[in-house]
Parts: sequence; C-alpha cells; structure tokens
Amino acid sequence: MNQWFYINLGDAMLATEALYQLKDDFNDHFQKMNCLKGMTLFYRHEAEARLHCEVMVYFSPASAPIAKKLDAKPCKIPSMTGLSYLAGTDQALEPKEEHQQEHQQEHQPDHPSNNKPTHNQ
Repeated sequence: MNQWFYINLGDAMLATEALYQLKDDFNDHFQKMNCLKGMTLFYRHEAEARLHCEVMVYFSPASAPIAKKLDAKPCKIPSMTGLSYLAGTDQALEPKEEHQQEHQQEHQPDHPSNNKPTHNQ
C-alpha cells in the first residue's frame, strides 16, 4: 500500500476555494474513518516551466480510500520539497528510524564528520 494519489486544482489564483472545499471533504471522511494513522493531505504550488503555477494536492498511501472517493488519480510519491501539510495526521512523512539515527549521529560532537581539520592545525 505505497500508492500516492493527487488532484490538480488548476491555476493557483483560482484554486483557493477548491482547496478549502477539498480539505473539508477530506476531514469529513477522515473523521468517519476514525482518524487513521498516516492519512494525510498535502499540497504544493507547481509551475513546471509554465507561466502560472497550479495547486497540486497529494494524498498519502494510507489516505487511498478517501482519495478514491474524491476521484484522485494515482501517482508516484511526490518530492518533499515545498510540500505543505493540509489535513489529517502528520505521520505520513516521518523518517524511518534508521534515518533518524543517522541524522542524530551527524550532529554529535564525536561523529567523524564533525572532526574535520581546520587550517590552523
């Protein structure tokens, strides 16, 4: 169950009302499904070499039942760059435990990458 879904709301200048309506619709279904973990809705403004950007709304894999009810289309996992939370739970993008451990090691004073020689040594 790793399938993401999306809805293109079109021109960002005209999409505000549709974005809020989609958020409300998602939340209605989300509440009826007892707020299941990982059911999350994200959005991003995307231009892809066009003059005007479009609002793309992404449904996490756990949100598939809602996405299908709202006629969302399947897609690959979206790039996380510029992705904003819109509704649902926030667990859909949590890094896996091993990535958290790597990240913590990089910020430890005794980690090898933090012991780089300076020009004065």
